[in-house]
Amino acid sequence: MSGFLWLVGVLLALFLFARWFGGMGIGAPWLPVRKQDMEAAFKLVSVGAQDVVVDLGSGDGRLLAESAKRGARAIGYELNPFMVWVSRARLKKYSRRAEVYRRNLLEADLKEVTVVFVFGMEWIMPLISEKLKREAKRDVRIVSFAFALPGLVEEKKEGIARLYRLPD
Repeated sequence: MSGFLWLVGVLLALFLFARWFGGMGIGAPWLPVRKQDMEAAFKLVSVGAQDVVVDLGSGDGRLLAESAKRGARAIGYELNPFMVWVSRARLKKYSRRAEVYRRNLLEADLKEVTVVFVFGMEWIMPLISEKLKREAKRDVRIVSFAFALPGLVEEKKEGIARLYRLPD
């Protein structure tokens, strides 16, 4: 009987682990945005106090912190609870301008957004493109790292950062 209880305990632990961390597979495994890639992104898109920035899959909050530092309102969507915790700690000094939600990036509210950052895997990019076309304002500026956003218009590229706009 103790072997059975042990097996049930292991299965329960695996289930709880999958529920807690299960969202991490939706976009990309977390990799920190390198300093040079972040600099390239901000070179492509000027961010200031007039902006509302959303980072889809915000990881450790580096892009959010830099956006808030430049005066923007910065909002992150991240499923990994550990990364949400790290982001919130990083953003404490910007708490009036920056926040992170533990949510699927496809649940992001894009109505008022002026700048979008995304570093997703190739398979999710078509879903993100469709969401942006449906929900974002026409003049939104979109920066994708590494992977293309199909159906959007690529305007510039700097390193692995690509600047997009919505099609006319």
